[in-house]
Amino acid sequence: MPFELKNPTGLEAPVGYAHIAKITGGTVVHVAGQAPFNEKGEVVGKGDFVAQFTQVMANLKRAIEAAGGRPDQYAVLTIYITDLEAYRSNKKPLGSAYRAVFGKFFPAITLVEVKRLYNPDCMIEIAGLAVID
Repeated sequence: MPFELKNPTGLEAPVGYAHIAKITGGTVVHVAGQAPFNEKGEVVGKGDFVAQFTQVMANLKRAIEAAGGRPDQYAVLTIYITDLEAYRSNKKPLGSAYRAVFGKFFPAITLVEVKRLYNPDCMIEIAGLAVID
């Protein structure tokens, strides 16, 4: 791997993310925020947080593969959501959708609740930084 994921002592034990992604080589790829759009530009799963998250996972996979990489080469993900309660109350199905793309790979992840996203029908957007060897 052209990066190392680290969880130093003295910080809380992470669940579902790493504290540090140290880039050690490879090509850095920035993936723009992926929203729950299909190939026609339509929002998938209006009002359905799990359906939107699942679409975003698929979009992240397509994006990194188009750059010649794999999902496990994302070093950092930044997740923007408009409804923290929807996220908390759907952890199990969200975890299933995540693992369908990433398996048990957990990069450095930041989760932020925002007032709204550019498209008012979108409840989630995820941006990524990957390192491809």
